Amino acid sequence: MSAPHLSRRKANAISNGVFLIGLGILFYTNSWWPGILVAIWALLATREFLTARIYDLFITSGILLGLFFVYYLQINWSVLMPVLLVIGGIYIIFREYYYGDYEDEAKKNEEIELELEEQDHGK
Repeated sequence: MSAPHLSRRKANAISNGVFLIGLGILFYTNSWWPGILVAIWALLATREFLTARIYDLFITSGILLGLFFVYYLQINWSVLMPVLLVIGGIYIIFREYYYGDYEDEAKKNEEIELELEEQDHGK
């Protein structure tokens, strides 16, 4: 995995802003379903891109945008929904099994960076 572009705190703030913009567009257009899927995708995709979680970005995009297009293409939900959920579950298990230690290390580094920032602002 590559190094994050921004700290998790900044990525969360930016992605929350993107989500609020998406909600504003949904209120304006009054197209809640399946528009909410795109708003949630924008939130998660922005956060995952900014924290350099590219594999998570692809899985999230596949699942949420897949559901969005299933609605418009009128594909049978009873076939696709279980497949998407199983793929998502398998990915989460493998991600935690193979990359769980990496994220713990990244979280420790982020906490150290926050402590250093607080010390610098205290001077």
